[in-house]
Amino acid sequence: MEASTNKIPTILIAGAGIGGLSFYHSVRKNLGKKFNVKIFDRETSPQDRWQGHNIYINKKGVTSLFYCTPAEVQDRFPEAMPDPISKEYHTIMIVDHIGRQLFYLPQQKTKSLYEIESLNHDYAGVISYRNKLREVLLEGADIQWGKKCIGYEECDNGVWILFEDGTREFGDLLIGADGVNSPIRKQKIPNLEINDLGLTSIDVDVAIPKNLADRLMSIYSNVLIQQSLGLNGDSFFSYLRLIPIDQSEEPFYRLTIGYSYPTNLDIKENISIDDNDPESVMKHAISRIKQLRPPCELTDLFIELLSLVPFSHPGEKYPYRTYNPPRRRQFRDIDPLSVPSWKNDRVVLLGDAVHAMNPLLGLGANNAIQDADLLTKELLNYENDGLTKCIQRYNEQMRVRSSRDVIASRKTALRQKVPLGNMDLIVRNSMFKVTFMVYYIIIFIKTLFLRMYKSYL
Repeated sequence: MEASTNKIPTILIAGAGIGGLSFYHSVRKNLGKKFNVKIFDRETSPQDRWQGHNIYINKKGVTSLFYCTPAEVQDRFPEAMPDPISKEYHTIMIVDHIGRQLFYLPQQKTKSLYEIESLNHDYAGVISYRNKLREVLLEGADIQWGKKCIGYEECDNGVWILFEDGTREFGDLLIGADGVNSPIRKQKIPNLEINDLGLTSIDVDVAIPKNLADRLMSIYSNVLIQQSLGLNGDSFFSYLRLIPIDQSEEPFYRLTIGYSYPTNLDIKENISIDDNDPESVMKHAISRIKQLRPPCELTDLFIELLSLVPFSHPGEKYPYRTYNPPRRRQFRDIDPLSVPSWKNDRVVLLGDAVHAMNPLLGLGANNAIQDADLLTKELLNYENDGLTKCIQRYNEQMRVRSSRDVIASRKTALRQKVPLGNMDLIVRNSMFKVTFMVYYIIIFIKTLFLRMYKSYL
């Protein structure tokens, strides 16, 4: 399988999410004279579907974003990733069921995204508004909307992407960036299956007033990625930026909330919830918290936050849409190393289509962006090495890197869903203390060494 030598090869991308758009820009920026590129998305317009919550972009993700995107897109990054203000700590803190600190990940404070990109270590990152990041990545992208991919057909000299509307498009390389339910993956690697972790999650975005933001920040010491672990396998997760989304007398802030609990609780209790009825879902979430959490200030705060979730679309009152229809969703993942290596042909997978992971470690979007970076760099060599060799190297590296993060995220979720007794609590708390000390020592040594090295130079 090689590209034709008498024409410029065409890359077809199915899916205009963060990963697909990053690769689209990267092809145009870094491979513009070597490849043509076309991108398709199942939605009929950019506004069709809510494109996600607050997410964490780590140093590797930031570096790959800068590599993939042109200057005009980079100039708009602050819209999606505003410069940190002085009291923000863009890292994670974990507390127990009543708000006592269990773990804090030391990270370098930075003043801008551009400072993160220039660092010589990986211990920094920034909270991004995912929907705004996608909006920024849509800059200059010629997307063919309303093209839902249902499969593909390969031939000797190329590949056809097939759409639900009966049309098809021909190219030399097809990139499946079409999400966790990817029809391209199902056709190419039917034995690479989605794994259910046995956890149910209810995820929402909501605008909260300053007094509630202040209460949340007092518990988490201005750390923006926040998690509280319950005693019964439940977990409350939140992402917050301390940048007001309006200029009223009492400002509001955008908060992403995720509350998860063992799925078997709903099964054992034969719970009947209408997942298409937001009010029913939120009443169930609050009921679960009351059932699984002890009465305390932290529990009261979580219930108050969830009580702010609107049950209908609030319109355009705020610059950011603060409503994502709440429904129960399962924690799922896909481990690309769970099956043998697949054929290195004209069909390539990227992002959640090949390595979906649960959100607890915040690594999903970062891996998709790194995929776009890696695939671009491998395709730079296609004229000398051929497409097969380039795709083989991409698959080998992508599978190892992403599988590591899938498994790390999976282990984190599975550990947290186990109910704890008194002895379990002692063991867990001790492990968190040891983990913190190990991280602290590693980060201190690496950052100190880099500072000394730079001073020496």
